[in-house]
Amino acid sequence: MIYSGMEFVKENIMTVNGSRLISENRRVEIEEFEYDTPGTGQVLIRVNKSQISAGSEKNGIVGAPKDKRFPLGYITVGTVLESGQGMESFKVGDRVFAFGNHGTHWVTETEERFDDPIYIQHITRDISDEQAAMSRLGDVALLAIRKAELQIDEKVAVFGVGVVGQLIVSFARLSGAYPIIAIDLDKSRLELAKISGATHTIDAGRDDAPEIVKELTNGGAQTVIHANRDPDVLDDCMRAAANRGKVILAGSAPGKAKIGLQVDLMRRSLDIRGVGDPYRLHRYHRFSTYPWSQMRDREAIMRMIESGDLDVDHLISHVSNPEDAGDLYQQILDGTQGWMGIFFDWTVV
Repeated sequence: MIYSGMEFVKENIMTVNGSRLISENRRVEIEEFEYDTPGTGQVLIRVNKSQISAGSEKNGIVGAPKDKRFPLGYITVGTVLESGQGMESFKVGDRVFAFGNHGTHWVTETEERFDDPIYIQHITRDISDEQAAMSRLGDVALLAIRKAELQIDEKVAVFGVGVVGQLIVSFARLSGAYPIIAIDLDKSRLELAKISGATHTIDAGRDDAPEIVKELTNGGAQTVIHANRDPDVLDDCMRAAANRGKVILAGSAPGKAKIGLQVDLMRRSLDIRGVGDPYRLHRYHRFSTYPWSQMRDREAIMRMIESGDLDVDHLISHVSNPEDAGDLYQQILDGTQGWMGIFFDWTVV
């Protein structure tokens, strides 16, 4: 069996005239390749839509060895074509969310427990494919809120309002936080953050964001959330936090950050919490000490979208033909302007 998928080929990077105008000489192409019928614990899906996870996929593209070919993506929505042994609860025609690469088809990874799958789940709500897919980046945002243990009227600042940051702003609003301050370099993203629920916005390219946060909160935010790809933003997050405040790391930031320890961290008694560290535990229902699994959080997100409590439509900027992938990935690599939630429509392939 053959289906269309997407791979990224990393070649060389050139700086033209020393001006930082990057000709990346990279390409995204659609190729034909074979897949197997689903085995035990697997499900074959016909993909309708897939969503780019810009932070993670950009990290992979930039960090990949030269000329390495690898599949992109991990967020798909589609319908079941065939189920392997143990996965009979996923019937032909069922609408599902699944972890999978950008492509027309996907065979899910083998489930460890058939009664508690983590790579696929039913979509039972009356919502669009794009809305359902948003539950994947949404579960990252919701985990950040749970890690922050927000209280009503808690002062919150969010550094970086891409898709995950926007959803964090929305969940902070639903949690009753106030004020909710969105910080970014992109003015258009700050405008979207107002729709998401931000009460204040700060242009980090123009203003000293930590100082403005302190002014707005009378001393610092009780919770500051790092939802940015730049590890150095952690220092600004710490500066913006109140004494005994929490700093939550939710962004997919590669590399290392340099921070002050004695004066900046210890004496101010800051609490730095990483969302990703317990993430594998977050996947499963069966860890009774932490009941908020990814599955449960995604179902909650879909419910809130269906009820109208959570709006994500303003975060959908592109629903595109996969043939346009090269230009879209180049736009992501070039910066944040002109895009937000990007989806590929595989029904046209």
